[in-house]
Amino acid sequence: MTRILPRKDVVIVGLGWTGAILANELTDQGLDVLAIERGPWRDTATDFNIGYAQDELRYSIRRDLFLQPVVETMTMRNDPSQTALPMRDFGSFLPGNGVGGAGVHWNGHTWRFWDSDFKTKTNLTNKYGAARIADLQVEDWGVTGADMEPYYDQFEYLAGISGKAGNIKGQLQEGGNPFEDPRARDYPNPPMQMTYAPTLFAEAGRSMGLHPFPTPSANMSRAYTNPLGITLGQCTFCGFCERFGCANYSKSSAQTTILPVLMKKANFEVRTDSEVLHVDLASGGKSARGVTYIDSSGEEYFQPADLVLLCAYGLHNVRLMMLSGIGKIYDPNTGEGTVGRNYCYQTNAGVQVFYDDKNFNPFIAAGALGQTIDDFNGDAFDHGGLDFVGGAGINCI
Repeated sequence: MTRILPRKDVVIVGLGWTGAILANELTDQGLDVLAIERGPWRDTATDFNIGYAQDELRYSIRRDLFLQPVVETMTMRNDPSQTALPMRDFGSFLPGNGVGGAGVHWNGHTWRFWDSDFKTKTNLTNKYGAARIADLQVEDWGVTGADMEPYYDQFEYLAGISGKAGNIKGQLQEGGNPFEDPRARDYPNPPMQMTYAPTLFAEAGRSMGLHPFPTPSANMSRAYTNPLGITLGQCTFCGFCERFGCANYSKSSAQTTILPVLMKKANFEVRTDSEVLHVDLASGGKSARGVTYIDSSGEEYFQPADLVLLCAYGLHNVRLMMLSGIGKIYDPNTGEGTVGRNYCYQTNAGVQVFYDDKNFNPFIAAGALGQTIDDFNGDAFDHGGLDFVGGAGINCI
């Protein structure tokens, strides 16, 4: 039998980066906020202790911080005629599991989308004509780079991002990314000290007339205290970043930038090891009235709330919307519907370069340490005579 709980102002599903940021903002406004997290509680001192935080078998190979397919998997097919089969290994999909979510094990690359990304359809149509993208499912986002700039800035200062601005209020800055949109101010921390490989990469790029710049990094280049009064330590270049939690409080995450303040608030609560089954809709289906979830004992609860925010991993948010009857599910045969349409994921390609006469000591590293070239990224170059649109940054770590 489902137990009905006392009402909350807000229920947040998933306590990662997004959930923690929104919880902090909403509790500051006096709202009573509950976060429901499927995975366990995780904290630096107890879960990423220096004594075992660098256990490669546990974290890199067995992926201890990720959702395991044996617990909950997803199915995959390339077109509707195929039989959907369960994934046995998520591969490039690395959904986090537990408080902090994927922000615990990320490497710290911190990018801003460009204005041309937010206005993809309009931009490409104006530059190359409607016929050029007639067979592509591209749309504008409904916001602009200028709309988003204050929020990017707020996050960068919350997280203490290390980097070098390339464009401050329309003025290009030496050593930064000349292709980025104008920003209000520089990053809160200077770039990380470069190791040998990215230093050579930058020198080679400049010699070719390209524009290398330090990769924006959520690894601290120096000790930093964020606007919430939380202090992070300087990165020690231990090399254990992606797939690992940070034992040194040097990589930005919900744990190192928000939770020490959020968890002290009387109007905030988190329930871990609890999975939301669906969002309960009000009559008419136009608004939420709460969520139904189960805890680790299997007991089912209904949590009423005035506002429900889905802040889990992208795939799980869409799945919850489908299970809850929210929106119209995308039908690839008719092209109708929006829920689940055009899900895309980052695609990376890489090469390894070996030298007989150079020692790079690659074990001295950080997750987002490196140099990047954006000369071939997005719409930074003319695609007029090409048979594709878009591009990619080139990064050396």
